[in-house]
Amino acid sequence: MNIDALTGRQLDVAVAREVFGYQVEERPNSRTGELDAVYNGDMEGRSPAWVRVPFYSTSFATSIYVEMTLQQRGWRRKEAQEGEPTDRRVVLDHADGRTVEAVGHEDEALCRAALKAVTS
Repeated sequence: MNIDALTGRQLDVAVAREVFGYQVEERPNSRTGELDAVYNGDMEGRSPAWVRVPFYSTSFATSIYVEMTLQQRGWRRKEAQEGEPTDRRVVLDHADGRTVEAVGHEDEALCRAALKAVTS
C-alpha cells in the first residue's frame, strides 16, 4: 500500500481498518450508487450493525479521533505545519523515538501519518 498516494475514501477506509481495526466493507451507496464504505459498529454483538465509515481525511471533527487514538498508542503530534493549508506537513513522534511524517491537506496528512505510525 502506497500510503502517500491514498486520498479520499480510500484513505478513510485504510484508517478505519489499520488505525481503528474496524471490519470494513465497500458497498454501493443506496442513494447515489457510488462505491462507499461501511464498518461493523457492533463488533461485540451477534449481528453486524453497519455504519458509514467517517470522513477522517476531510473532516476536522472526525480527524480528532484519529489523533486521540494515536496519543493512546504513544504518538504525539509535533508542530510542523508549514505551507499552504493544502500542503501541510504533519510530524508524529513516538515515546520510543520513532518519527513519521506526511504532507497534504491537514486532515489528510494526519491520516497518512497515522497509517505510517501504525504500520511501521
